[in-house]
Amino acid sequence: MKSTLAANRFKTHNNKSKELVASKFHSTLQNVRIVINTGLDKNTGKPIKGKAASFKAVYINNQSQWRTIATGSTFKGTGRFGSALTAIEVGADEASTCKRCGTKNFKAKSGNVVCANACWTRWAGRNSKTDAKRRNAAASTHNAAATKAALARAASRTAVKQPDERKQIAEHYATITVGQLVKIVQDSGEVSPFVGMVTQVKSVSGRPHELLKNVSVQWMHNGVTESLTNYCKPGIVSWLEVVS
Repeated sequence: MKSTLAANRFKTHNNKSKELVASKFHSTLQNVRIVINTGLDKNTGKPIKGKAASFKAVYINNQSQWRTIATGSTFKGTGRFGSALTAIEVGADEASTCKRCGTKNFKAKSGNVVCANACWTRWAGRNSKTDAKRRNAAASTHNAAATKAALARAASRTAVKQPDERKQIAEHYATITVGQLVKIVQDSGEVSPFVGMVTQVKSVSGRPHELLKNVSVQWMHNGVTESLTNYCKPGIVSWLEVVS
């Protein structure tokens, strides 16, 4: 069995149990490993009474936790090793994915099938059964109307000279709070298709006013958190538009 594992590029685990366990990355899927419990004693190589070999596929989430997304049937020896390995890779490919973020799902201890990255925690207080496509379509319509109105307001202000250029203009600073969904509107008026959640809002230190804020946004499509501001001057700079 050890030679078969090595030939298929499996790496043995330094686990506490006496059973030989090994794993390798899935041939095509990112963050997915194929794990084999061999049913053999890792020191002697002899079969452990009552145990047989079996494969499972696990997804390594953004907290480095291993979540089982597919399991295979048991077998003994190496005769079915190749076919069982192919079957578990196919099982991992076909495992269901989260409707919100596209991550693989797994079966929690509660019995519920949930996102391996627990993305629902970003949607606290929101209805988990809301259809994502319908929400995004509605948000796009809202953004288009809001952008048109904002550009119209900007055009009406272009000829106005303020008596004091340092004077605060409240309309240039969007009111943004933690938990809101936002999109970026380019200075051309084009609305980005990507939606992010506001995770933190802080006043900018050293400023003579309190309207300018640093806004941390975690993007739903890739999980990356970006630091932006609430400064909003359509037609001049890119800005954040609140979706909901």
